[in-house]
Amino acid sequence: MLSQDRTIMANRLGGGFLGLMAGVAAWLLLEILPEHLREAQRLLLFLGSFGAVFFVAALALNGPLALHRALLSAAVQAPVVSGLVVWGSLRFDTVSAYMDKPHAPVAFLILLFLPLPFAAAAQRPGVGWTHYPTLFHASWMIVVRFAAAWLFVGLVWAVVFLSNALLSLVEIDVIETLIEQEPVPFLLSGVTLGLALSVVNELSDYVSPYLILRLLRLLLPAVLVVVAVFLLALPLRGLSHLFGAFSAAATLLTMAVGAVTLISAAVDSGAERQVQASWMCFACKGLALLVPALGVLAGVAVWLRVAQYGLTPDRVVAGLCGVIMLAYGVLYGVAVPCRDWGVRIRRANTRLALVVLALAAAWFTPALDVYRLSAENQVARLEAGKASAEEIDLWAIGREWGRAGAEALERIAGLRDHPEAGRLAERLAVLGTAESRYAFDREGEGNDVLALAAAVRGQLQVRPEGAVLPEGLLRDARLWELEQILQGCDRRTPLGNPGCVLLLADLTGERPGDEAVLVAQSDRGAPLMRAYLRDAEGYSMRAPGFLDDGLAFDQPGALIDAILTGAFRLLPLTLQALEVEGGRIYFGP
Repeated sequence: MLSQDRTIMANRLGGGFLGLMAGVAAWLLLEILPEHLREAQRLLLFLGSFGAVFFVAALALNGPLALHRALLSAAVQAPVVSGLVVWGSLRFDTVSAYMDKPHAPVAFLILLFLPLPFAAAAQRPGVGWTHYPTLFHASWMIVVRFAAAWLFVGLVWAVVFLSNALLSLVEIDVIETLIEQEPVPFLLSGVTLGLALSVVNELSDYVSPYLILRLLRLLLPAVLVVVAVFLLALPLRGLSHLFGAFSAAATLLTMAVGAVTLISAAVDSGAERQVQASWMCFACKGLALLVPALGVLAGVAVWLRVAQYGLTPDRVVAGLCGVIMLAYGVLYGVAVPCRDWGVRIRRANTRLALVVLALAAAWFTPALDVYRLSAENQVARLEAGKASAEEIDLWAIGREWGRAGAEALERIAGLRDHPEAGRLAERLAVLGTAESRYAFDREGEGNDVLALAAAVRGQLQVRPEGAVLPEGLLRDARLWELEQILQGCDRRTPLGNPGCVLLLADLTGERPGDEAVLVAQSDRGAPLMRAYLRDAEGYSMRAPGFLDDGLAFDQPGALIDAILTGAFRLLPLTLQALEVEGGRIYFGP
C-alpha cells in the first residue's frame, strides 16, 4: 500500500512539476521574449511553437505513458512541427502577416494533437502504432482529461478570487499582491493543470470518455433524419437554390464532419463495444451511406465557386476538406454492405487520419502552397479573360497572399498587351497607396458620389411648397448616405409619391435659418429619418429622438405623404419637435 501511495505521489509531483515548467515557458514566451526578440520574429515563432508542442504533448501523454517516455515523445515531435511552422512562414515577409491567416494555426493544431494517439499506441507493449482500440481510447481520453483538468484550473481561480475578496474585507491583500506578480498566474495555472491531469489519470476507471460516447450515440438517429430530409427535399427546392448560398459548402462540410464523428462513436473501439441494437445499427449504416452525398454536394459547391471566381486559399481549404469527406463517404459506403462493416469503418478512420496528418504537414511546405496556387490561378484567369480588371481581387493578392501574391502583382503589372492594361495600372497605383481594403475599395468613389447626388436631386421633393434643396447639402453627404436615400426614393408611397421627402423647418431656434429633415423609406420597415444642421464646415447629421411614435415606425409611406400634403405642425418645446401623423420627433442641436 505504501508503495502504491509513493507511486501516486511521485506521479503527482512529476505532473505538477511538468505543469510548472509549462507555466514558466508560457510566461517567457508571452511576456519576456517578445520584447527581446523583436528583430528575430521567426526565432520567436520557432520557440513558441516548440514550447507549445513540447509541453502540450508531454502533459497529454504523461499518464498513458511514463513521464520519461512522454518527454521523449514530445522532444521528437516538437522540433519537427516547429520547423514546419517556420518553413511555412517564409511565404510571407513578416510573421504577423503569416499568423493573421487562420490556415496555419489550424494545421498547427492538427500536427500537435493528431499524432498523440499514435505516439501512445507506438509505445504500448504488445500492440502496433495503428492499433485502433488504443488509438480510439487515447484520443478520447486526451479530450476528457484536458477538459476535466481545465475545469479544475477554472475552479482553483474561482477559489483564489473568492478568497481574495473575503480577505479584502479585513484589509488583507496578500493574495492580490501575489497574483499581481507577473509570472504567478502562469505558474499557478501550470501547476494546477499538471496536477489535475495526474489525478484524472489515476481515476481513469471513473473518468472515462464512455459517457460522452453514449450521449453522442443518442444524436445519431436525429442527425440521420435531418440529413435524409435535407436530401429528399433538395430536388424539390432545386440545386440552384442550394449552391447560390454563400455558406453552403461550409454547412455541408460541417454536417459531414458531425456525421463521421457520430458514426465513429457508434462503432467505438471494437466489435464488443459498438452499437448492438438493430435499430441503432440501421441508423449508423444509414448515416454512413448518406455521408458520400454530403461530400459530393460540398465538393460541387466549392467547384462552382472556383469556376466562377477562381482559386483562393479558403477555397483550396474547402476543396481539400470536401475531398477528405468524400473519401470518408466512399470508404464508409463500401463498408456498410459487408458483415464486418464496423472493422472496415475503423480501418478507414485510421487511414484517413494519417492522410489528414500528411496534408497538415504538407501545408507548410512548397508541395501545398495555397497562396501560390491561388495567385497563379487568378493571374491565369485575368490573362484568359475570365476575370476583368474590376473583378480581380488585387487587394487580397497583393496584401494577403504573401510573397506569391507580390510576384503575381508584378506579372499583372507586366501585362502591357492586356485589353484592360490601363485600368489595371490605375488599380495597381491605388493599391500601392491605399492604407486599408476599405480605402482601396472606395477608389473612384468621388465620381460615384456626384452621380448619386444628381440622381437623388432629381427625385427628392422639398417642402414647404416652393422651397429648394439647400446648397451643398448633398455635396457633403457620404456615398452610403446617398445610396440609402436613393433606394428610398425609388420606392413609392400609398399615394404614389417617391419614397423620400426633405422638410425645411426651424427646429432648434438657436441656429440661423432652417434645418433640413430627411424622411425616406427603407428595406427595414421603419423609415430612414435624419436631420441636417448647418455648421461652419457645411452640414452635420443628427438622428431623431421620438416623443411619440405615431406612424413614424409602422407606416413610413403614410408619414411621407403627410409631410408632402402639409399635414404636420411644429410644436414649441425646449427644442422644436416635428408632429406628424400622431408622432412627435425632435432633433438635438
